[in-house]
Amino acid sequence: MEQRKKVLVLLVIGLIATSFPAIFVRLADANALTISFYRNFLASLFILPLALFHFKKLGDYSALSPRIILASLFLAFHFYCWNASLKLTTVASSLVIVATQPIWSALLGVVFLKEKISLRGFLSVFIAVSGVCAIAFLDIGKGSENLLGDLLALIAAVLASSYLITGRSVKDKIPLPLWLFSLYFLSSLILLFVCLISGVKLHNFSQTTYLMFFLMALIPSFIGHSLLNYAVRFIEAYKVQLWLLLEPIVSTFLAFLIFSEKPNLLFYPAAFVSLLGVILGISENYGKKAQP
Repeated sequence: MEQRKKVLVLLVIGLIATSFPAIFVRLADANALTISFYRNFLASLFILPLALFHFKKLGDYSALSPRIILASLFLAFHFYCWNASLKLTTVASSLVIVATQPIWSALLGVVFLKEKISLRGFLSVFIAVSGVCAIAFLDIGKGSENLLGDLLALIAAVLASSYLITGRSVKDKIPLPLWLFSLYFLSSLILLFVCLISGVKLHNFSQTTYLMFFLMALIPSFIGHSLLNYAVRFIEAYKVQLWLLLEPIVSTFLAFLIFSEKPNLLFYPAAFVSLLGVILGISENYGKKAQP
């Protein structure tokens, strides 16, 4: 019982930590590719000391290399698409659309893992997608940039789900620090390559922007994602994802405080519909013991 309470406390800390990147991205005067590169690279450096304890067994994980590379690709472009969306649409719209990723995880599970989805599951997908479409509809009058931002947020959600589906089978086969280091470091190399061929700026930023790079790697990645990945090893994954649905609420509140960014009044019912669909899908098996 004490262990469970400890994990729940860490999960709350992880939720708060993962609610800040939208703010940091807005304050960083850099290309989305550059932001994604620095976030992953610096996060890998933070995790490196913990991963060093497992490097001596690196050969034991060679069979997992294809999955690590694939997951790194998904993670790298998830960060890019999401960071780019935040530059084009509102924090609220981007975060609510990205928050639908548990639904895409369910769909990808059906296609790639041959998992079954119930009628309630299909209904939850329909409700969540309806909410996403409503949010996109609200942005029609704001110009093509907002719609593109919504689309990128949707792609980011699918990529995040693909990353989770790819990594699900290795959860008990590789230590968490080594898994996180491998993903962040390989993702940073992929993003660096894309940055170089794209010719985006990689240096000579303001002190504020460098500080945002550092904070993004430290708070949402090293602290937030590490704690969430830790919690998944003790609590059912869908319960962790359910907690993450609070992230858009926290981040939208922060955006209001810092940027005075108030969502359209119709955003709230649309967001509620979208999140209701996600909650409906995740809560179907709520209370069942997670499989080892």
